[in-house]
Amino acid sequence: MRYFFVNNVKINYIPDNRSIIEYCENLDINIPHYCYHPKLSIAGNCRMCLVEVKNSPKPVISCAMSLLNKMEIFTNSPLVKKSREGVLEFLLLNHPLDCPVCDQGGECDLQDQSFVFGVHKKRFYNFKRIVTDKNIGPIVKTVMTRCIHCTRCVRFSKEIAGVESLGIFGRGVHSEIGTYVNKVFNSELSGNIIDICPVGALTSKQYPFAGRIWELKTFKSIDYTDNLLSTIQVYTKSNSIVRISPDYDNIGFSNNWISDKIRFSFDGMFSPERISIPSISGGLDKKKKISWVKLFDNIVMIT
Repeated sequence: MRYFFVNNVKINYIPDNRSIIEYCENLDINIPHYCYHPKLSIAGNCRMCLVEVKNSPKPVISCAMSLLNKMEIFTNSPLVKKSREGVLEFLLLNHPLDCPVCDQGGECDLQDQSFVFGVHKKRFYNFKRIVTDKNIGPIVKTVMTRCIHCTRCVRFSKEIAGVESLGIFGRGVHSEIGTYVNKVFNSELSGNIIDICPVGALTSKQYPFAGRIWELKTFKSIDYTDNLLSTIQVYTKSNSIVRISPDYDNIGFSNNWISDKIRFSFDGMFSPERISIPSISGGLDKKKKISWVKLFDNIVMIT
């Protein structure tokens, strides 16, 4: 049996070529990350998941480093904390200070880590970079100035949706994520990039400023639009459904991806155009409102 050490605790494991962050997640050891996603390929470009390995000259990326026998890992050492502070300082270099108006407020990974590793002053006084917003469809609202280039959306469009519409172009500080040509992200799974975006760069265009996460009540349900029985989370506010998202708690059962059909299936339920009171023709282009009982009685009499 092989073993490794995490914060001076010996752990036995079976070698299966898994990364350090996967084992730490199973051990309930929190390692902050932005680009890593268990259902997507490894990118290793956010550098937020740095950990210290004994006899290593510098911190290593836990999402791209495979676990080795007798490896000694430290996830909360002073070197790790200092490294994450430096990475976060660079991520906040061009990030706008618009948390009060951002729809991601309250469930933003960058906001959470800023409270943990953020510094009280900055050492860069250049002007912030401005990136134009991209029109990638009628579902996703883009505020690309908030983007931290984690490339989750790019990898999702290529590996899961099968549509290579999104990509990253430019070099260095001029890098941007968008479409290579002026076209929309045409996919039945396009709404999932709203969920996997760790910041507020990609949000829902249909329901801006609908409510913060602490104002919503949630319960679990099942996707009724297909036969995959995917588990979903339904968010309500004032007895009205305002959002539907995948259920990430039950990873072994759910595939974590839902279609746009179930994501916005509640539109017709609370639409002002929904028929609430039926009416029949009263002659001379006039309509008379009646009850549902009388309406069905008239239908039965006609048939």
